[in-house]
Amino acid sequence: MRWPEADVRAVALLGEAGASCVWLPWEAPGDRRAFLAACRAAGLRVIAELAAGETARLSEARAAGFQGAAFAWEGDQEGLQRIEAQQQGFQTYVLLDAARIGLRTHTAHAVLRAGAWPGAQRPEPGQASATQRAWVHSNLHLLAWLRAVFPDRTALLSYRPDEDGDAATGQRTPYWSAELALAEAAVAGGSAILTLPESLRRSLPAAQGMAREAWESLVQASRFLREQGEAFRAPLGLRVAALAGPLEESAEVLKLLFRFNVSPAIVPVTRPGPLAGYRVVLAIGLREDSQAARAALEFARSGGTVLAIPASANERPWWRAAGLRKVKADDGRDICFLGKGTLIVYQSAAGDPGEIAEDVLDALGWTRRDLRIWGTDTVIGLLRRRPGGGISVDLLNYGGRGGEFLIRLEGKFAAAELRQPGEGPRPLRAAVRGSGTEIEMPRIRRVARLLLA
Repeated sequence: MRWPEADVRAVALLGEAGASCVWLPWEAPGDRRAFLAACRAAGLRVIAELAAGETARLSEARAAGFQGAAFAWEGDQEGLQRIEAQQQGFQTYVLLDAARIGLRTHTAHAVLRAGAWPGAQRPEPGQASATQRAWVHSNLHLLAWLRAVFPDRTALLSYRPDEDGDAATGQRTPYWSAELALAEAAVAGGSAILTLPESLRRSLPAAQGMAREAWESLVQASRFLREQGEAFRAPLGLRVAALAGPLEESAEVLKLLFRFNVSPAIVPVTRPGPLAGYRVVLAIGLREDSQAARAALEFARSGGTVLAIPASANERPWWRAAGLRKVKADDGRDICFLGKGTLIVYQSAAGDPGEIAEDVLDALGWTRRDLRIWGTDTVIGLLRRRPGGGISVDLLNYGGRGGEFLIRLEGKFAAAELRQPGEGPRPLRAAVRGSGTEIEMPRIRRVARLLLA
């Protein structure tokens, strides 16, 4: 967690939440020495958060008694390696933007400096229509991309409620949104440097009313997330995979896929593994004659559907292959057959990410997609295969309290069990209808796991 003041009263709160370390700004007000001593006594590591361009303070932070430091880096690989060599034995976190997240780190923890404060934003009354959905601010695609592209790193995000989340979108930061930020990162198999909304943080010392209720719910959720941590590290995805390259090229499409409850398995273009277990593959910005391009073409020949999306206007057509037959052009797409499968080639790199996500659902079949949710437009589900058979659906509620809703999963399941923070396992009725299974879901506060067998 990030805490903006050296206030010893915060140490007990950090311990309740299950924090193992706290980021404290270098210039934080308060009694730094007393705060460091109290954290040490509680087993909390304190990380000095340095302002941009202040890496010269790293040795000073070590001498002051901090156990580590966090700093933004906008330089090159060589400069970062020099800093790492100078700070052996001192835990460092290096905050990198999307363009630099690929820099190699040896001892430092790489943190993607990106993300939006999670939650749902309703359209303005004068602009809304009867069928218009809430806009959900989610970071699931960022965490999933980090895990796939850098499997040897912890997927770490750093963002704040007073930057990209609040000021940029105009959304409120209700007390419960801190629990959502914590749950979202954990369910995606990663972590976020959690900064409490200022209104919640300032209300906690009084420990009254809604602030205390929100904090106790966060503490309960934190305990649940730690108990389920191993399950959240399992790979995502069932029948859809996304061959993805740099984040700048793939972020918007991936974001919409998660928003539409697809939760694709993300396969980095630098290490394209076997694709045979999927039905639809989204190929974003592949390079001609690359291993990823060959894997995508072979997947189509074997009977799969490939959606080929150029990353730029001058991308060479890697999808041209022997036996490719164009069937028709349809609204900016070329529909082609290759072997037993289909290639859908987008003619422009400036396609609408929402339309592309809908095309993925079309390829699966709208009524037979992996996961459908009715009765709420602010719950997102992440799909995983369970060891030994069955699947899990990890559910996040981005929209406040909400109510009951209905989900449908493709496949026939005989049993369903719900797990939520503060509750024991709860069996739910699994009703097989056609090729799928429907489950009536109770209200979930912020996060829940649904296990099907």
